[in-house]
Amino acid sequence: MPVVNSSPLIYLGKVGKLYLLRELYGSLKIPKAVYHEVVIKGEEKGFEDALRVKAKVGKFLFVHGPKAETVNDIKKRLKNLDFRLSLGEIECIALCLDTDDKTLISDDDDAKRFAKTYGIVGKGTIYILLKSCKEGILSKKDCIETFESIVKKGFWVNAEVVNLFYRTLDRI
Repeated sequence: MPVVNSSPLIYLGKVGKLYLLRELYGSLKIPKAVYHEVVIKGEEKGFEDALRVKAKVGKFLFVHGPKAETVNDIKKRLKNLDFRLSLGEIECIALCLDTDDKTLISDDDDAKRFAKTYGIVGKGTIYILLKSCKEGILSKKDCIETFESIVKKGFWVNAEVVNLFYRTLDRI
C-alpha cells in the first residue's frame, strides 16, 4: 500500500480527482503529519480539498503513525545531507520503511530523491494523471483538463515539465 504526501492529496482534492488514487492503488497510507497538514490545517482555513480528503479517510486513505525511532533515524541522516524535508515528508519515508512499502506518492523532488536512497520509488501527481490515462481511467481530454485545472489552482510546474506532460500524453 503506497504512502501519499500532502501535495497530491491537496491538488487531486481541489479538482475532485482523489478517486484516481483509489483506482490505481486500491488504498493508501497517510502519515499523521500529512493528515494534520492537509485536513486539520486545511479545515481551519476553510479549504474544500481538506473536506474531500477527510471524507476518504477510512475508505481508501488510512492514517498511520510511523515509529518515532524511524523518524529520528531519518532526521539524524538528513543532518549530514543536503535535503530539506518537512515533517510530513520525513514521516512519509519513515512509514514506507516501517511497513516495507516501496512507493511514495509525492511532488517534492528532494523527498523523492532522498526516498530513493532507501530503495523507495517516488511518483508525483503528474504521474498519477498520466497513469490514469494510460490505464483508461481518464480520457486524454480529461487528463489535459485535470492537469490544466491543477496548474490554475496553484500546482507549480516549469515549461519543461509542461512539455514533457504533453509529449508523454501523445505517446499514450
